[in-house]
Amino acid sequence: MLEGEKMRKPTFKQRTKEFLENKEKYKIEHQMIEYTLLAFVLLILIEVVAFYGLFGNDSNFLVRYGWWFFYGTISVVSIGAAMWHLRAYRTEVTCMVGMMIGMTIGMQSGMMIGAVLGATNGMFTGALVGMLFASVVGWYTGRCCGIMGIMEGIMSGIMGGTMGAMIAVMMLGDNLLWFMPPYMILNLIVMLGLSYMLYEEVIEDNEKVEVKPMEFSGFFSYCFIAMFLLGLIMLYGPKSALVAFG
Repeated sequence: MLEGEKMRKPTFKQRTKEFLENKEKYKIEHQMIEYTLLAFVLLILIEVVAFYGLFGNDSNFLVRYGWWFFYGTISVVSIGAAMWHLRAYRTEVTCMVGMMIGMTIGMQSGMMIGAVLGATNGMFTGALVGMLFASVVGWYTGRCCGIMGIMEGIMSGIMGGTMGAMIAVMMLGDNLLWFMPPYMILNLIVMLGLSYMLYEEVIEDNEKVEVKPMEFSGFFSYCFIAMFLLGLIMLYGPKSALVAFG
């Protein structure tokens, strides 16, 4: 076999086929999908129970917040899944890959959380919370390669948080709810691509990898706490006049 053939990576089609057929090789990735779906379903059930228990008499609640709790839950669980996947493997990461990890998850976290909070609370709260949330996520994930990854993660969090809120606020009166499905789908594709890149560039054929995945109870606890805090901000945090009286 030629050297070039040894280094050639599988195509998306080949990787997908192998992923579906060889579950042992991709055990962690299958576990990530299971945890993600289960956490999402449980969070939605908790939110439904909380709605009927606390806000069932408010006929306007679902109109104002229903979709945004849904998108907030998607955002929190997908961000949590990406972080879980990253921390499930303990190994050295090159500077280039580490910077891409911090930049990608920092940017997408800000874009998703900023948009949700921008729609429910306005530009100030959406940008502030989205920026801070995403900068912390970007710092935590980017530190796998040192200061350059941390810088990229924080910078991307700043940009993504403010941009996500700005997009939502600018589109409040222009079919925002129709815009959100493709917006969220594309963000999720990028997050999925991050996990794909992590496996292909860092994990595969790496004999130095130590596998230590977090248990579901820990993963779900972090997702629940994050969604609980974001939910409190959505409901009781400062709101701009555009949102409060819109």
